Amino acid sequence: MKRTRLNLPTRAALLTTSLVLVLVGATAAWQYRQLSKGYTGLLGQQLHGLAQAAAADLDYKLAMYLATLSREARRGDAATFSEPGRRAPFLANSGLRPMFDGIALIDVAGNILLAEPSPVVKEVSVADRDYFRRARDSGLATVSQPLSARTSGKSAVLMAVPVKDADGRVLGVLGGGLNLHRPNMLGNLAAARLSGEGYYIVDSGGESPVYVVHPDPARVLQPVQGKDAGSEWRQPGDLESSAKIAATGWNVHVVLPARTAYAPLAKARRALLLQMLLLAAVTGTLVWAGTLWLVRPLGSLHSVIRHLRRNPDAPVSLDVRANDEYGDLAREFDALMTELRTQRSEKAALTDAAPVGLFRCDERGHMVDVNDAYLAIHGIERAQAADGWLGCVRPAQREETWRQWLARVASNEPFQLKRWIRRPDGSSVLVSLQMQPIVAAGRVVGQVGTLIDITERTLAEQALRTQTAIFEMTTDYVVQLDKHGRLSYMNPAARLRTGVAQDAPVTHFTMADFMPPATLLRLRETIVPTAVSRGVWVGESDICGAHPADVFPVSHMVIAHRDKAGKIERFSGIMRDISEAKATEVALFESEARLRTIADALPMRVAFIDTSQRYRFVNRAYEGAFGIPREAIVGRTVKELFGSRFHSIEAHVVRALQGEPVTFQSELVSDGGYACFESNYIPQRGIDGSVLTGFHAVSTDVTRQKQEEKRLLQLAHEDPLTGLANRAGFNRRLEETLAAAPGGGRVAALMFLDLDRFKQVNDQFGHGTGDALLREVADRLVQALRARDFVARVGGDEFTVIVGQVADAQTAARIAAKIVDALSRPYMLSGCRVDVSASVGVAFHVAGSAATATQLMLAADEMLYQAKGAGRNDYRLAEFPAECATA
Repeated sequence: MKRTRLNLPTRAALLTTSLVLVLVGATAAWQYRQLSKGYTGLLGQQLHGLAQAAAADLDYKLAMYLATLSREARRGDAATFSEPGRRAPFLANSGLRPMFDGIALIDVAGNILLAEPSPVVKEVSVADRDYFRRARDSGLATVSQPLSARTSGKSAVLMAVPVKDADGRVLGVLGGGLNLHRPNMLGNLAAARLSGEGYYIVDSGGESPVYVVHPDPARVLQPVQGKDAGSEWRQPGDLESSAKIAATGWNVHVVLPARTAYAPLAKARRALLLQMLLLAAVTGTLVWAGTLWLVRPLGSLHSVIRHLRRNPDAPVSLDVRANDEYGDLAREFDALMTELRTQRSEKAALTDAAPVGLFRCDERGHMVDVNDAYLAIHGIERAQAADGWLGCVRPAQREETWRQWLARVASNEPFQLKRWIRRPDGSSVLVSLQMQPIVAAGRVVGQVGTLIDITERTLAEQALRTQTAIFEMTTDYVVQLDKHGRLSYMNPAARLRTGVAQDAPVTHFTMADFMPPATLLRLRETIVPTAVSRGVWVGESDICGAHPADVFPVSHMVIAHRDKAGKIERFSGIMRDISEAKATEVALFESEARLRTIADALPMRVAFIDTSQRYRFVNRAYEGAFGIPREAIVGRTVKELFGSRFHSIEAHVVRALQGEPVTFQSELVSDGGYACFESNYIPQRGIDGSVLTGFHAVSTDVTRQKQEEKRLLQLAHEDPLTGLANRAGFNRRLEETLAAAPGGGRVAALMFLDLDRFKQVNDQFGHGTGDALLREVADRLVQALRARDFVARVGGDEFTVIVGQVADAQTAARIAAKIVDALSRPYMLSGCRVDVSASVGVAFHVAGSAATATQLMLAADEMLYQAKGAGRNDYRLAEFPAECATA
């Protein structure tokens, strides 16, 4: 039997097709393997990141729940446990119900005293529970392993915090429970899905782990079957990653089914297979049509393929325009390479477009591939990608940081950290770094990782926690509503005031449930439109309390929140009860009206003047005093009201505005007569006493009192017989003369004189004539002296004269001689001639000398007796001061 031999075109077609398929298949397989490897590695990193994020999130939330429980435990005291009536209010006011599915008070013996929302119908003890003993004995907050709660019988995780007295002695335990089958921070995790089919599992860890979170609720609290958690759920090829929760030692598992994880790779594999089959058919047909001509350029094509395998991105020259089999093959091959390059470009574009910074470094620690997000986070250019990140480290720490980096790059263990970096532009960001080693042939050849800017998220979380704490603790009433007016949040103060239970849902309420009809109408017609147009409305309104009849006024702010597109998203309302303020305002108004009535009834002028010296209040007396309505006075300054007379009180106003009480009198002399006012300036300070707000001015007309005072003063210093000054007036004038300031050698003269033989006149003619004589003597003395000289009768027939200034002894002698001469002339009194004379003694005082009034009077009296001893009707002078004598 003759063997059938394949001809050259057939063999060439088969050979060429086989070679093309082998080469393209190898290339495609290599590309597919690289793509699969990179895809699988990236997916594994993402799963690991999700596991780490879930573990960190649970760890943070457990810490936050424990911190909240600890904060409320500090409110407890011995009475909370010893007095039953104190327990329910303590739990009701704790604000723990929105966070926990159940809360309880437990005494030190382990007995549950009170539990919410499941009441304790019989004695229940948790003394044997490990979490209770640890909280009680260590005095620290603890988290239990998953267990079946004794009060509710539900699967739960319990948190316990000791309640201590001031000495640190444990009084009992405050507990909070999370039902593992309810939507809370643990229950929600069981229902969470990744890409539609992935899921989370949490086990308790340790030697005998049980499920804490499981997609199948029936598996919660059941022992972990198999070698690890969730093994009975996973299928071969499913991807899984785990992370440990630091606070509890629990393990978080993230599982992604293989059919979901590798669906994109399967699609690419099918497309590639189809392309290879199509290429084989086209290649075989072309080779079959032109064997020899087609075989010749195959070497060139093979060279191109070999070159592309070494450098896929290198430019190559293919004759895609040739109208033959080679051209067809070249075009198909070029199309295939274009598609492969497109796929690689898409992958690179996807990497660059990712908001997460992606990087790969070699074993020397230098970055060999980074995306745009990585560069943006560091604030560096692509030319600095190799080690530009090191510039974000402080210069003093760079050497040590680089040494630590090299040690981590060489490590075979995954690595993560959070740290602040300072970018070249001076800004700082908080980043989260996760890194995974690249191992080839058992050796670490580099690292791949992600870099995430978590600054905004961290700050936002801090701000949200702060805002939530403020809302929860403030005594103001805070509510939030959606754009349709349905409530989505009420803080504890608002719930307590309106009678809504702290743990009750509020989404079925609207503001119509808490407003009287008039306020509701105003809300629709004015408040909401204003908030929408302006962003906020501020004013006062009325709100209903726990009962419809309990209506009270509030200071009200409504804020309209918009989304990024500018559409109304929700509303916030902040209210404060101003019932007391309103009552105080009414009382203040009534008190002010009473005080104004009293002030208007007073005869004196009453006013309040602020720190700018403007009148802010005047009583009715000001209208009569200034002749203008008091409304025209309020707002004027003191200077504007007083005009030219302001200078007389300006100093007193300044002192009062410096906080000094001032009392003074003002005398006014005009054609209309004499007037005198006594004014009191009383400083007024603010409520805290530190700021001066002005002063009260009270002015009283004391004209009559002043005139009477002057009259009495005049009577006290005037001799009633002669009209001259008496001894008191003389003493005052003498003290004023002695107090004169020194200077210029000024000399004053004091003259003592009395009448010679005055007693004989009384004896001969009677005291009436003696009095007449004294009056005549007084008149002659006044006429003989200058107007500025002072004359006084100091008793009987004794007179004194004070001459304020004499130039020398001769001047004094002339004045004394003139007096002796004037008084020695005969007197005609009641038809009778009376002859008397006078003796004068003169003493001198130099201004500023140390001589006293007594010394000067003794000197003048001595001179008087010398004159009398010399025969009367004469005068004698003391020695004139030598230093004041003129040449």
